Amino acid sequence: MNQFIARVANWLANEVIVKSLVKNKSFQNMALRTHLRVEKNKEAVKEAMDEAAQAVEQAHRTGIGEGGAGVKGGIRQPPPTGLGGFIQAFVKEVKKDFGGG
Repeated sequence: MNQFIARVANWLANEVIVKSLVKNKSFQNMALRTHLRVEKNKEAVKEAMDEAAQAVEQAHRTGIGEGGAGVKGGIRQPPPTGLGGFIQAFVKEVKKDFGGG
């Protein structure tokens, strides 16, 4: 019975809070500003990750990175190791998380 009363009280509080926030213009403005800020930061992070990925790929092509990935001369190369390999893999994973491929 105690759990039932707690659920009813929780539901009632949620209804009152949600309905009052929906009608509150200040809350709506804050929510909109927060949403726009998150979207702007998401784009900035995506652009920064793309630039970092290009820099890592360029460094890898010029020989600064360690190891090599892919097939060279018909021989399959192991994935990159060391810091260069880590950064390259990290950039790829973050790009996947942010929808960059």
